[in-house]
Amino acid sequence: MTSFQQELENSLGKRIRLKINDNRSTMLSVRWEPDCTKVSLHRMFLQAPQNIMESLTCYLKRERRVMPTNIRAFIEENIKRLDYSHLLDSSKLETVGKIYDLEHFYNEINRDYFNRQLDLSITWFGKPKKKCQRRVTFGLYHDPLKLIKINRLLDQPTFPDYLLSFVIYHEMLHHVCPGYVDDGGMHHIHTKEFKKREVLFQHYEKAQRWIKEHPDQFFA
Repeated sequence: MTSFQQELENSLGKRIRLKINDNRSTMLSVRWEPDCTKVSLHRMFLQAPQNIMESLTCYLKRERRVMPTNIRAFIEENIKRLDYSHLLDSSKLETVGKIYDLEHFYNEINRDYFNRQLDLSITWFGKPKKKCQRRVTFGLYHDPLKLIKINRLLDQPTFPDYLLSFVIYHEMLHHVCPGYVDDGGMHHIHTKEFKKREVLFQHYEKAQRWIKEHPDQFFA
């Protein structure tokens, strides 16, 4: 790290306080202070190509007020290669709900749509109660942990099993069809390939129709 820091400081023309991390969420953070610039970088930057390092230098010099597009794209691309799944404590994952067993649905979908090729973890999150909010997140996919999280709100008899299956399938697709940052800096989460495969789900239309016809189930 010493040579890496020296190279960065030579480019900047000043000393910095550098920390190389193995963070699972924040890959780059900077604090510009009067007497020191504090930089925290994920270890992925140790193998960054020259153009990324040049953009990083410009960003640290505050020549650009927002993170350069190519740095965002570099981070997005390298996140796909991270695997922290070994850090998951499987004893803390909850798959069996009051109504539905997530592991059962995951295994069926993995068999029917992915030829049992995916090796992901799944768990519930949140509470099985409606909240006064405008938007409800059905599911999440944490790429570095290879972890799918499903809103416990769906663990109720009022929510059909095909809807839960669709949400799980949707999150599994995030692993198969990862997002990217284009040349304009726009983050594409649901790519063309993602959308093409999403509609292949057996109950896609049925699930979409149910969501549209039951807005009261999600919003207070």
